Amino acid sequence: MRPERDKRRAGVLLLALLACGLLTALHARSASRGQADPVSHAVRDLGLVPAQTLLARLGQSWHLSAGSLLAGPKLARENAALNARVLELSAQNSGLRAAQAENIRLRRLLGFEQTSLRPLLAAQVSALKPNPHFDTLTLNQGSARGVHPRSVVLSPSGALVGQVLDVSPQSCDVLLLTDADSSVGAMIHNHTPHGPIGICQGEGSGRMQVTYLRSDAVLHVGDAVTTSGLGGVFPAAVPLGQIASISVDKTRSLQTAVLRPAADFDHLEEAFVIQSLPPKPPPAPTAAMAPASTLPPAPAAPPPAPGAMPQ
Repeated sequence: MRPERDKRRAGVLLLALLACGLLTALHARSASRGQADPVSHAVRDLGLVPAQTLLARLGQSWHLSAGSLLAGPKLARENAALNARVLELSAQNSGLRAAQAENIRLRRLLGFEQTSLRPLLAAQVSALKPNPHFDTLTLNQGSARGVHPRSVVLSPSGALVGQVLDVSPQSCDVLLLTDADSSVGAMIHNHTPHGPIGICQGEGSGRMQVTYLRSDAVLHVGDAVTTSGLGGVFPAAVPLGQIASISVDKTRSLQTAVLRPAADFDHLEEAFVIQSLPPKPPPAPTAAMAPASTLPPAPAAPPPAPGAMPQ
């Protein structure tokens, strides 16, 4: 086995020597002719350049790995500090946006209060629909500030909200326009001199409709609807909403218009109470107004004196 292994090594060494001699001859021949050396080009392209590239990449990887190991704790601290700063700035930005929205809302309220032709009392909504069976809300103003039953309540945009139902010194309950027990005279603005008149009634669950409209009344989806002012309880021309759909009852020759409310009943935060004098109680009955059965009987005439002639 050993002689055969020595023969193989000798053969390999001989081939290597022959290859070196051949490469040397080619190099000498190219140099004598002034031509490019193909041997050096091959060695450079196939050996030196790949080896240098591999070593450069290994060095970069080692540098990055060592740098990351050394700077890792510092980078982690800086990253945590930056994340905390981002959260702080986000919270400040949210607070500024909320303050801006509050400023816009208060300016809108102040502008409506200043431009209104009616004396208004601003109030905050303390509870919205506290009873699931009725459409009501509670305001934080009461009889101590002049609120009384049947006072009219408006939204910040000037739309009709409802009417005060019950009052305490510091708060009041308002029956919303959408409640089934609520109704108000309504006028349809259909671009005619005298718009159709009907009754705006609540249906509950935030819906309302205008009923008792004549069948020949001209109605369009999108027509504005306001209070008619008839009856003297609600002022005229207060926005109620817009017509969303129209139906006709042929048996009674009447139309019904379902409204899209002008007030956002589900998101009310403030409201205005129209300040007015409370309704006067009915006058107490007087003698002149009392029925004859309640008048005291007339006193009897005195008897005639003795000897006097009867009249």
